Amino acid sequence: MAEGRTFLLMGSGEFEPWSEEVERAAMHGARGDGSVAIVPTASFPDGQPIFDRWGAMGLAHYEAMGVPAGIVPLRDRSDAMREELASQVAEASMVFFSGGKPRYLAEAIGGTPFWDGLLAALDRGAVFVGCSAGAMIASHASDGKERLGGAWLLGLGLIPNTSFGVHWDKVRFIPGMRPFLMRRVRRDGWFVGIDERTAILGDGSRWTVFGNRTAMVRGRGRTRSFRAGESFATAG
Repeated sequence: MAEGRTFLLMGSGEFEPWSEEVERAAMHGARGDGSVAIVPTASFPDGQPIFDRWGAMGLAHYEAMGVPAGIVPLRDRSDAMREELASQVAEASMVFFSGGKPRYLAEAIGGTPFWDGLLAALDRGAVFVGCSAGAMIASHASDGKERLGGAWLLGLGLIPNTSFGVHWDKVRFIPGMRPFLMRRVRRDGWFVGIDERTAILGDGSRWTVFGNRTAMVRGRGRTRSFRAGESFATAG
């Protein structure tokens, strides 16, 4: 599903100054009207004030960058069924999914008119941007053969055969969590753990790292880490 598309995935720190470099790099190659559609859906389980706060942070961030932006008020699956919300991403150059609850986000938008509108936008050249929960939903979808605990690694299948972890430098402080997740990566699959305030930009198989820390890549029996300015592949 990733062929010909562009993805910007962040481990944390959406709408902060550190991400301006990578966002401008993503916008440089994007097609659309030059705007960003901000989708704070993943934060809605924490309440309307949190949802509104993330949207406002996004607007302030892009105003400081001189980039037009708007909030897509998609709170739940019933909103995702509304054609008028799907139309809000039709011309955007970037569609930004901010952090919160990844499963809630995936269940809210998967298989809806909004999802169809997003896929159409990506196919015409818009950039998918996901931070934290937003990044996780880009992971491969279930094939019905996942091991116990594998739901942590699943998304909506935007990038086949690859799963993404976020806040990866902080996950190491949770006893046993990194090994638990690594044991559940499919042998023929890839896993990318993105540190906080770190991003990867690419086409789903070739990536470049931006930001403050590292991206850990596991696949084909090897585990490596890459810093800002370095590139890696999740194919072959």
